Amino acid sequence: MGYASTTALVAEIARTSSAAVRKMVARAIALNPSHGVGGVEIPAAAPLTGQAAAEGAISPQHADAIVAALRSIPVTVSVEERERTEKTLVDLARHAGMSELAQGCQRLRDTLDPDGAEPRETPEPARSMRWHTRKDGSIKFDGYLDPISGAKTLALLEPLAKPRKDDPSDNPLVRGQAERNGDAFMEMVTLAASHPESPNRSGTRADLIVTITLNDLKAKLGKACLDMVTDITASEARILACDCKIIPAILDTEGQPLEMGRAKRLVTEAIRYMLAIRDCGCAFPGCTRKPRHCEAHHVLPWHAGGKTDLGNLVLLCGYHHRLLHNSDWTLRMVNGHPEFTPPAFLDPWRRPRTNTIHTAQPRAA
Repeated sequence: MGYASTTALVAEIARTSSAAVRKMVARAIALNPSHGVGGVEIPAAAPLTGQAAAEGAISPQHADAIVAALRSIPVTVSVEERERTEKTLVDLARHAGMSELAQGCQRLRDTLDPDGAEPRETPEPARSMRWHTRKDGSIKFDGYLDPISGAKTLALLEPLAKPRKDDPSDNPLVRGQAERNGDAFMEMVTLAASHPESPNRSGTRADLIVTITLNDLKAKLGKACLDMVTDITASEARILACDCKIIPAILDTEGQPLEMGRAKRLVTEAIRYMLAIRDCGCAFPGCTRKPRHCEAHHVLPWHAGGKTDLGNLVLLCGYHHRLLHNSDWTLRMVNGHPEFTPPAFLDPWRRPRTNTIHTAQPRAA
């Protein structure tokens, strides 16, 4: 049906979050036997818990707590002891609340593994960076640099953070060191962004060489060659062709290159800025991804004569871009704005949908 996983499909049908569906799927796998490659049966991790859940004797929360407790038991514990532990917890869960069950799980863990889990000695990375985006859009950074990387960074940062002697209003008592460092960091970002080889608005993406015939590309049949090494399907090549640099090549009958043209980006930076202003992010209904995480999608494919202009383009995140190419979702432009129609199994009436999340937010001036 075009979805990347069972989780994504169930979340769409049940109209719930992916996190809730992941819990549901993990619970189902733990409580029920399944089949592996070749039809080999894989026993349930907690069969007694599954029976009690099927009877309605315990809640899904009870089942999750018991499964988590069983998975924390050391592998050295015998099968018989593991089965007795599960039976004890299931019998307790039949009449106990979550708080009492949690205490019972902890007591059994302490009994079976008195030493607890061994501490992991994870080496600290030479460089790391984390950031958190707050509700107001501001970002908080936290990171670590090795001595050499730190010295290189400070060599650029410190001169930019010094008070400007030619500006009397730049008073260190008014603009503190922390603020100076933040302004200096943004100057470094601005300098990097002005470099001719800096990544474009859609983010850093390596140039890829995709070799495919035009007929296969139009028909979505056959295979394409990615970077002269990896085979990809023609459908995947069509996704790459929505927003990429096109290098025309003339090949002879044996596939040998005779002439290579110059690279030309279909979606220019000017068009991308206009898309960001219009769509404010991924245009797919319910998606919250921002423009910097999106790709430009041709409503009418460019190889079918579709123009690379604002009226034939829409911003989509990578996931929804693939979904639109590989499923029965359809897209059309209505009064200059994208409108999506779901498959019949999601909505038998196939009522059009739009993304109301971005449009409900105030637009930047």
